Amino acid sequence: MKKTLKPYLIALLVGFAMAGAILWSKDLFSQTDPKVIFHILCDAFFVAGVVITSAGLLVFSSNEGTFDGLVYGVSSFINMFRPKHKKKYDTFFDYRVARADKKFSFGFLLICGLFFLAVSLVMYFLYRRYV
Repeated sequence: MKKTLKPYLIALLVGFAMAGAILWSKDLFSQTDPKVIFHILCDAFFVAGVVITSAGLLVFSSNEGTFDGLVYGVSSFINMFRPKHKKKYDTFFDYRVARADKKFSFGFLLICGLFFLAVSLVMYFLYRRYV
């Protein structure tokens, strides 16, 4: 298996696990009415899609430096109370320069999340057919 497919497969497995937990908790497998079945399927895939897409957007905003000031401030505050702790970064600028090299990939989360949202949309249209 290629290394590039691994994050996609993990995100899809996590999404299907979330959807499966919701399907199980709403007792999908004992339902007989198609309207109720599609409603539960739509809800389950929507929740999985929103959670995975939100995680991707959170990683994207972190990569852009949204939380850098907060992380630097909290770590500096905690390090004030540590005895004999040497500062890793002298200034916030040094922290930002070092942090700029540490970007995390997030595209696979957005793609997998949008996949689950698309499946949810299909289930919604099938649900609306029975209303």
